[in-house]
Amino acid sequence: MSDQACDCCRSTTVRTTEPASHDRWLVGRPVRDAPLPQAVGRNVGRLLGEEPVDTLAGFVVAIRDATGGGSLAVDDLCHAATETPHRAAMDGEGYFFQCFYDGVALAHLADESVEIRTESPAGEPVEMRASPDGTVDVTPPDAAVSFGVAADGDAPRSADPTPEEVYGAICPYVKAFPSREAYDRWAESIDVATVGLPLAAGVPIAAALAE
Repeated sequence: MSDQACDCCRSTTVRTTEPASHDRWLVGRPVRDAPLPQAVGRNVGRLLGEEPVDTLAGFVVAIRDATGGGSLAVDDLCHAATETPHRAAMDGEGYFFQCFYDGVALAHLADESVEIRTESPAGEPVEMRASPDGTVDVTPPDAAVSFGVAADGDAPRSADPTPEEVYGAICPYVKAFPSREAYDRWAESIDVATVGLPLAAGVPIAAALAE
């Protein structure tokens, strides 16, 4: 997918009201079954024209169903024609992407080890090495990842959103951070409900969206 075709990384909305009081950090294990904050689940349901979801597992199933359930290919990812903060290297070849999520998806789709480098919204570097056996090494070790869906005012209102609309509502809120504290600062600054978890635990969730 070319950078011209991708509208998945529009800017996030800066918060103009007080942050929500819910706990944004997933603490349950496995994380797929940990309860989502209600606001996140409601936004997923509204985006898809369905009932709210209550876990990350439900989040993945709902998104996959809404986008047709087919597997992505490397060419389907949001490649960038110029340098971006989101880059990956595999088998001697480099890639630049519109979003951090695309590098994670590449790691899932490839049969080779993939080196991923991205930046948090504050410009802090986060690096990850994903191996074909599922091993994930992250730097810094306390790095975090976020998931979310565009707020009510931004989410598509169609009862049958296109895959582009769905990913366009999700990708701006799949971000990497050097720590939970960095995630919390960002989450408090935007008007969209998100959830955070350790990056190593979140990679399989992001990868499942590409299966």
